[in-house]
Amino acid sequence: MTGKAGALSDRAVVAVLCGGFFLLDFDLVVINPVLVPVSKDFGVGLGTVAFALTGYLAMVGIMQPVHGSVSDRVGRVRVLRTALLGLGVADLGAALAPNVALLIVGRAIAGGFAAALIPVTVAYVGDHIPMERRQRTMAALMSSSAVGAASATVVAGILTDLLDWRSPLLIPAVAAPLLAVVYARLPEAPRVREAGPSARERFAQVLGDGWFRFFIPFTFIEGAAMMGLFNFFNAALQKHGSSVLMSGLVTSAYGVAAIGGSVVVRAVDARATGAGMFGWGTGLLFTGYLTAALTQSVAGILIASALAGLALAVGQSALQAWILEAAAPEVRGSATALIACSVFTGAAISTAAVGPLAGRGDFGLLFAIAATATVPVSIVGTLARMRFARSDRAMTMPAGPPPAVDREAPDSLN
Repeated sequence: MTGKAGALSDRAVVAVLCGGFFLLDFDLVVINPVLVPVSKDFGVGLGTVAFALTGYLAMVGIMQPVHGSVSDRVGRVRVLRTALLGLGVADLGAALAPNVALLIVGRAIAGGFAAALIPVTVAYVGDHIPMERRQRTMAALMSSSAVGAASATVVAGILTDLLDWRSPLLIPAVAAPLLAVVYARLPEAPRVREAGPSARERFAQVLGDGWFRFFIPFTFIEGAAMMGLFNFFNAALQKHGSSVLMSGLVTSAYGVAAIGGSVVVRAVDARATGAGMFGWGTGLLFTGYLTAALTQSVAGILIASALAGLALAVGQSALQAWILEAAAPEVRGSATALIACSVFTGAAISTAAVGPLAGRGDFGLLFAIAATATVPVSIVGTLARMRFARSDRAMTMPAGPPPAVDREAPDSLN
């Protein structure tokens, strides 16, 4: 049987969710090491090929509210499994694309399905994981995603050197449907009854919340800095003469550092404040971008990649835990979807905006812009998190699942 509570232990549930986040970032980042080889193969500029990244990020952003809203109604696990199946098919199409236009379309469709993995997983964590363990759980998920990103850079480098740029894209095409089978064992989260609020009412509730009116524009800028511009580390190395494989090995420091950051989060979680964690995380990101702006040497990008990985584990996990704490349980899926939409839309727009700089090879200016954008994110976010910690919301928001729920889990996709 699938979809029944108790099918997996809490630790196993987190492990499965980490597998989804690993695949998500593997799929997102696998295109980065092959941007230059694709531009040479199809005879187009790097700025044009970068739309395969921009389109993916844009669809991840646009489709977040759709998946989050649907998951509030039909169940988190059902949505996640459907998304994994669609992701696999779209990546297969991208891997076989005969021209750059179809590659961009395939990757954009893959991003539309991948969009489900972020808000629905975060909402699932909010439904199942006690508040005192959420920061650590989110850090584990962020670490898994970073390891996926690091693995993608190394694997893509090796396969591109040995075979061609298409072969790395076949890995998520095969892995996603297999993971959908594993997800069938997850216990389904409670769902709102049919008599509950409509999707429009849930989104209106979120948008009517003062904290979420702050979160949405704030995370747009945070996403541009944290999730968008680091994607050009690999291309910067290749443009300065490094091979695809060497570039992948260097930028894989991102994942290694994120694992270390996750260990740090678990060690200091009980003592550090959310504001402190966010401030440290964004400070690390600023230092990484500044280093990359000053030099795009192997050493410079290695340091920048490591600092960005630490920033993801420390800063982004703190932000996710903050959002879960602020969201009302009955609209958690919709709330996390809107935030993830803002994050990835910001990332997509930032990558499109700096595409001409990447095309000209002006990576120093590109990373200087990234560092500059990180400064207000760090200052405003840290101060806002401190204010939230002193608010009545932080003391009174219920931590568990919605009070009015259908305790019968939705049918699985068998």
